[in-house]
Amino acid sequence: MAGEDKHIHELEKKISALSDALAHLGKGTTLQELLRIIRFPGYTTPAEFTFNVAILDTMLVQANALEKLGQDLLAGAKQVVVKQ
Repeated sequence: MAGEDKHIHELEKKISALSDALAHLGKGTTLQELLRIIRFPGYTTPAEFTFNVAILDTMLVQANALEKLGQDLLAGAKQVVVKQ
């Protein structure tokens, strides 16, 4: 396998793996379960509430950053490729 073909193959594997991971992440089953659990009586103390809010806020920031990074990666790739 030539160097360029090897690079393309490696990128294909990584892109596919990331796509699969994001598709699984996007199902939201973990957070749906969390929505169920938080309704139990006595679920959270003020401290636990603070931790939960901080974690959820950070997760949302990271999800938005990941979306933006993916869009930027695609935009850059489109600038590199010669249109055929």
